Amino acid sequence: MANTNPKPTLLQHKSMLESHKSLIAKEAAAYLSSHQDVSAGKLAGLSGVNPSYLSYILRGEWNAFPIKGGKATTQIGDTHFLKLQHYLGLTLEVFETKPFIDIHFALAQAKQNAGYSIIDGNTGQGKTFAVTEFQRQHPAGTYVVKCANSMTPRMMVQAIAVAVGVLPVGDNNTILAAVAVKMCATPYALLILDESEVMMKKRLAIGFIKDLYDRVENRAGIVIMGANDLLATMKARAAKNIESFPQVVRRFGAEPVMLASGIDRDDAVAICSTYGVTTTREVTQLIAQCENYGTLFSTLKKRKNDAEALS
Repeated sequence: MANTNPKPTLLQHKSMLESHKSLIAKEAAAYLSSHQDVSAGKLAGLSGVNPSYLSYILRGEWNAFPIKGGKATTQIGDTHFLKLQHYLGLTLEVFETKPFIDIHFALAQAKQNAGYSIIDGNTGQGKTFAVTEFQRQHPAGTYVVKCANSMTPRMMVQAIAVAVGVLPVGDNNTILAAVAVKMCATPYALLILDESEVMMKKRLAIGFIKDLYDRVENRAGIVIMGANDLLATMKARAAKNIESFPQVVRRFGAEPVMLASGIDRDDAVAICSTYGVTTTREVTQLIAQCENYGTLFSTLKKRKNDAEALS
């Protein structure tokens, strides 16, 4: 008789982010500093990491481990970082999901090439988180403004000024002129307008974005990011020739980044494994019940908290 309850299939980890590795190395060094009775060699034994690997990890040289008598180098595999992570009890919250990669690539292109783009994706795909992480990794010249329902066009202009680092005083044209001067004088300047869908019914706000573009064209980048069919809304308003929408769509919408909805399976495997969910069956069930990454994280965190409370 066939086995109707086969052993769950263990899943493989997705490639680890460099920021994850840096955090693990930092935490390992902090652990050694706070545990005077534990040497690096002892930590290697306790965690199961090769002592030579641990030495290079602690030095931040995991991408240049010598092989062939020092004639060549290789990367230290993710497995060793995962062993350290497990021993140190770390839960890493930054995952290189498909939307994360798409957003970071678009932002990097805009920053490098003084580009202009629209990023459109459903709520829960991690857009704001990806932008926050991008700014953390590239703080110089990266300016982020999070739009809000209560924000007037004037308030948006002032928020841009504050983010860029100029005084938000004077009329709107004066402020935008000062913002443009600062951005054009800053190498690889990039302005990111997050949750821009809330500004779509405010004609003046779109006009101010157009005015700023005209002042920094080819010298600094601007990215408009939002949800709720942001691009479709902008195109519909442009088709009606509503003030500034045709120009903004033409300038920013040539190569929009349209984030896929739902959860990529490889992403789910990497995320779930960090929370201790390591079987095909469990991951498949979670993908089916969670409509986006935000829901997946919330579900996993609740499970983890419930398990800790019970223990």
